[in-house]
Amino acid sequence: MIRPATVADMWALRRKPSRRIYFYNDALLASTYHPYIQTLRGLLDPIGARSDHLTLVLRDHGLRGFLQAHRRSTETEVDLQFLTAYGHRHQLRMGDGDVFFQLLEALIQRVANHQVQRVFAAVGHRSTDVIEVLRQLGFQPYTQQSIWMLAEPVVEVGSSMVALRRQTRQDAWALHQLYLSLTPRVVQQAELRESSSWEYSPRRRWIQLRERRWVLGDDKELTVHLQLCTGPRGHVLRPMIAPHLGADAAAMVRYMLTQIHEQRPVFAIIRAYESHLRGTLEELGFVERGEQTLFVKQLALMQRQSLFAPTLRPIEQGEGAMAMAVDQRTDAH
Repeated sequence: MIRPATVADMWALRRKPSRRIYFYNDALLASTYHPYIQTLRGLLDPIGARSDHLTLVLRDHGLRGFLQAHRRSTETEVDLQFLTAYGHRHQLRMGDGDVFFQLLEALIQRVANHQVQRVFAAVGHRSTDVIEVLRQLGFQPYTQQSIWMLAEPVVEVGSSMVALRRQTRQDAWALHQLYLSLTPRVVQQAELRESSSWEYSPRRRWIQLRERRWVLGDDKELTVHLQLCTGPRGHVLRPMIAPHLGADAAAMVRYMLTQIHEQRPVFAIIRAYESHLRGTLEELGFVERGEQTLFVKQLALMQRQSLFAPTLRPIEQGEGAMAMAVDQRTDAH
């Protein structure tokens, strides 16, 4: 049986699972992730009400696994966060893959009923069984990304880049044009971003995170966007820099490092089509820690198909229709 977590599950959820999968994104890298606390938040206000958190529990003669997801500020998009399986010595009929499949399938069905249009998952390459389950459930890979880490930022004396400025609300349109010019069409079709998605608001829906953004250019044309997310565990940098500025990219990122006053690790995320930035990160002392494949499940198509199902059903009758080592905690898979 699969259902949202209840108070009765809280003690069981504190047990150490036999398998745990972290779907690392900015929030998980910047914060120390506690599944138990995320479950409490979901209990107070589950997805479908006002909260962003959901925990689904699978029980079959005891706890077999649970899944946690987080809704983005767009309200129509959800990120997978944490997936577990619990082994039972005397029960071997349900393997980890079966547990993962049932939990993910239940999540898709549940969020589709709450106006969610897309579910995203960032999966480390070691989690081959999770990748296979995602494919079986209709998730599509749309790009890869690598995670880099700078353990102790060292700021060089005199580092400055006065041309960079803080992002304002007026930059949203120009930032979207920069994104469109640098991003492959298959990624654009998977993410379906709009100009409004680039609007900057200091208020983050994720507790304990702070975000800062810098740009280069005016509100008509931008060539650089540096986004820095800061949490209690570290900082996460997402650079978007036009390739023709490659020679100056290191200086720009170095300037951003001067704005960091908390001595915590800095993680940088670059995608496969941003390979021109690898040399910049190496020059600044970043070390690559692992790779992920990004998946998306488009639910809007499922919702449209369900609307037409009664009309199509008579026609179909008789036709036989039918996982990176980021820290010492665990691998990013």
